[in-house]
Amino acid sequence: MPSLTPDHFLQSLQAMTSSEAKRMWRESIKAHYNHRCVYCGSDSNLTLDHVKPRCRGGRNDASNLVAACRECNRSKGSSDVIDWFLSQPFFNPSILQSLPL
Repeated sequence: MPSLTPDHFLQSLQAMTSSEAKRMWRESIKAHYNHRCVYCGSDSNLTLDHVKPRCRGGRNDASNLVAACRECNRSKGSSDVIDWFLSQPFFNPSILQSLPL
């Protein structure tokens, strides 16, 4: 997935407000993951999760964001994604390999 930012949508779609562009950008990331939590597969209460937390130097762009349900996002918090995911009952090695690490 290319590294898209809200500014990309602002430049491409001049008739939009900043908030509309950000909403579309967030929706495009969720759509990339088929509107399912990348970790547990839930399709409810989706949020965006920074795979590498911003407080640990993670970027705020599509290359570091995945769709995650609120429960997984809250549980992971600022933890290292590998350490956190390995401890989850739904851990799946193939999912770990597909994450943008």
